[in-house]
Amino acid sequence: MTDKHEEELALIAARAAEIKSGLNAAYSPEELRRPLSTRCVHALIAGVTASTAAKLKALSARIEELEAGGVRYAGTWQRALAYRKGSVVTCGGGMWAALRDTSEGERPGDALDAWQLAAKAARPVVRAKATGGQ
Repeated sequence: MTDKHEEELALIAARAAEIKSGLNAAYSPEELRRPLSTRCVHALIAGVTASTAAKLKALSARIEELEAGGVRYAGTWQRALAYRKGSVVTCGGGMWAALRDTSEGERPGDALDAWQLAAKAARPVVRAKATGGQ
């Protein structure tokens, strides 16, 4: 965002705060029955726009943060570890992504609400037995 846009947002936010304090004042039923002036309508629109802009700015920052992180490969799944949402592990010949923060022992494939299969090997992984030294 440019400095000009940030200045405009700051002005809108200040105006919205001003409007909010005015709206919080006690009005009589007669005052509430009067039609709104064009200025008041514009002020209300400015307030909603400022609120929406602030929320969009926060969401944009969160999206940038998530996109900058990329995939968090955590290695082979280990039962003694807890994993954070978004972590990726390998287990049983597949690559699994954590859908939520997991507790220790929540195995991919068994805890269906915790893990999603992202990729599966074409055939099962066969581990070679260790041979004794010569």
